[in-house]
Amino acid sequence: MRSNGWAFLVFIVLLLIVRQGKGQQVLPYEDCVKRALQQNLLMKRALLDLEASTVRLKTQKADMLPRLNGSLRNNNSVGRSVDPLTNEFINRKFNSVSGSAGSSVYLFQGFKTANAIKAAKQEVEQNTDQLQALKNDITVDVALVYIRINYLLELIKSRQQQVESSADLVRLTRLKLKAGRVSESALYKLLSQQATEQLNLVNSQNELSLAYLDLRQILNAPPLDEILIKPLTYNSLAEIDFQAPIIEEVITAVEAQPALMAKQHNAARLYHQIAVIRADKYPSLQLTGSLGSNYSNTNEVFDFRRQFNNNMYYGTGLALTIPLFNSFRYNLLIRESRLRYQQSLLDSDIERNRLTKVVQQAIADAQAANQSWNAARKAEEFARKGYEADLLKYRYGTISVFELNQAKTTYVNAQTDLFRAKYELILRSKLVGFYQGRPLVL
Repeated sequence: MRSNGWAFLVFIVLLLIVRQGKGQQVLPYEDCVKRALQQNLLMKRALLDLEASTVRLKTQKADMLPRLNGSLRNNNSVGRSVDPLTNEFINRKFNSVSGSAGSSVYLFQGFKTANAIKAAKQEVEQNTDQLQALKNDITVDVALVYIRINYLLELIKSRQQQVESSADLVRLTRLKLKAGRVSESALYKLLSQQATEQLNLVNSQNELSLAYLDLRQILNAPPLDEILIKPLTYNSLAEIDFQAPIIEEVITAVEAQPALMAKQHNAARLYHQIAVIRADKYPSLQLTGSLGSNYSNTNEVFDFRRQFNNNMYYGTGLALTIPLFNSFRYNLLIRESRLRYQQSLLDSDIERNRLTKVVQQAIADAQAANQSWNAARKAEEFARKGYEADLLKYRYGTISVFELNQAKTTYVNAQTDLFRAKYELILRSKLVGFYQGRPLVL
């Protein structure tokens, strides 16, 4: 029985390991972007908005077609009524059937349908650009989180090495303390330094967990899926150096942004809406046509076919509608539409200014990141050499623990700045190209 119990426990453990392995996914940046665009809830909502606007465009186009309606009526009459066959008054019970078909089409309606179609087309273009703008935003969000995770992975690796290095120094200092070569306070200082480094490591690991949580939310990942990223590999950052674009290129990049184009299409849509409302002030001309017949059982001599042919009627006509007075309703609606159109023009200018600032800020950030990277490399190199020299001096007992900790703190800070500058340069330089229309590839 005990062997069976152990076997069952081993089976459960293996099952949990297999389930955990199935849920874990290692995703490169391209797969993260692809999955985000497929599963993000905002993307799904934007796709539905685009589909709805496409249906509205088809509905507006369908309004140009004639309307055809048919009707069929069955009447059971008792008492005095008009005979459908002879149009004479009778007083009896009878049954009658009548059917008709009518069609109508607008010959002129103040170009209302044509302008409504133009407005619907602009709405489709607007939703298309909004969808592309949302794709761009999601792509940038994924890149930000992906770069952040890479930075934290490299920082955690460095801090784990710092903790191991401090453990070696603590062991060395304990030996020196036993030999009477250092004071007890030196050991306490190193233990304090080691505890601080362990705390920094824990904080970095917690930040990494939060970064993965942000990535999971962007990807709309199921709760049981464990997602890991594939770290970036850059042998040299020289390949991502860039030339700052000139002002004409900045203007072109801003005008090509889908967020701005969506605002412009919205303004065009509201412009056509003014014409749609103005059309209600114009006369409208409608062509109508009708066809029908009827049958009753008041006379058995005439069967259904003969009555249907004899009672056949048809006709065509023109209906002219002239609006004379509508309580100034359409004038007020036109005025409101014009105000909305003016607002949309201002919204386009506001969006253009915002995007101009975003692009120019991205260029300035990339230039600053490039300079920071060059400075951080030198600072890290000199701090590392200084720490290695002071570490050797400490081993031989020529400097104190305080001096060693100072050198190590300087090196650790310089290394952290180097990691941050590295990934800032990668991200900012890629964003400049992305705003110029190139794919955002890490």
